[in-house]
Amino acid sequence: MKPFARLKFVKPLILSLAVGIYPAAFADSSGSQAIVQFTPHDRLYSVAFNGDFGETVGEGGLVLQTTDGGKTWVHEVNPPTGLSLFGVAISGSRSIAVGQEGLILVRDDRKPWRKIESVTDQRLLRVSLNKSGLAVAVGAFGTLLKSTDYGQTWAELKPDWAALYKTDETSDFVAARDEPTLYVAKAFDDGSIVIGGEYGQLNRSTDGGTTWTPVFQAQAAKGSTPPTLFGMHLRDDGTGYAAGQDGLIVMTTDSAKTWTQLDAHSQASLFDIESSPDGHVFAVGMRSGLFSADAGKTWQPLKALDLSLNWYSGLGRGTSTADDSMIAVGHSGRVLRLAASVN
Repeated sequence: MKPFARLKFVKPLILSLAVGIYPAAFADSSGSQAIVQFTPHDRLYSVAFNGDFGETVGEGGLVLQTTDGGKTWVHEVNPPTGLSLFGVAISGSRSIAVGQEGLILVRDDRKPWRKIESVTDQRLLRVSLNKSGLAVAVGAFGTLLKSTDYGQTWAELKPDWAALYKTDETSDFVAARDEPTLYVAKAFDDGSIVIGGEYGQLNRSTDGGTTWTPVFQAQAAKGSTPPTLFGMHLRDDGTGYAAGQDGLIVMTTDSAKTWTQLDAHSQASLFDIESSPDGHVFAVGMRSGLFSADAGKTWQPLKALDLSLNWYSGLGRGTSTADDSMIAVGHSGRVLRLAASVN
């Protein structure tokens, strides 16, 4: 069996079910397009691009690749694992994927995946890799891993979470007792690192993870818990966004040194957010999608395909992806091209 197979959307539906793929290449009236769909039991959680090469990963080792910025996708029919993969990162020729039970996979030049000896059995949810080989993986209950050799070997970092999350207003804060689950991570090319997730906090380190400084703390009503941050993307020009529960969206223009909270007029649970240099910003989540054409100053619902009915958890864009478009992945192994013209 070939290790890769180009996805074919065959009819009738009975035949497509037999091979585990639904016919899905269709567009709505406004230009957004469903490119790929598997069965309702399949899920894609994360997508990453390096140039026009991209990979998306998901349930049961599901892996798809693109070489044209997301226009077409190839299914890796021999899954590298039976476990779920929740995060993927690409830098140069190296890809890193992370998932259940501390699973870490790496590969070069699209060759077969190799399993790396991990230092944790906790679920890993996201991974980031910079150009010089610094990688950071984050996950459940404060799990924080670091690599300096492109993901070949890893060490576990253990920040003092109680001290890092304690403030005058939250002296009895639950984070002072529990290690926060981390959903977002970024390893910058200058060696700095930003992580965050539960309790709406982003933390930055400039010394390889030895010390950390909070750079954003979401506010919450008295007696309630701040909203969780689930997704974050930063561009090479230093502009980036993070998003999470209760419509929380924050923005940075200085490579995550400082952050500003934006008013999206939404209470949606947002799982990921991504932007283009011309000011288009897309956010997706649980039965919701948001869009901004002015770098986050104003927002409107993204009424595309089934965004209001289902969930999507990953966003990304290739070099040739149009500025007013974005690639989204989520339920049923679906890959979408979202178009801003939908609004």
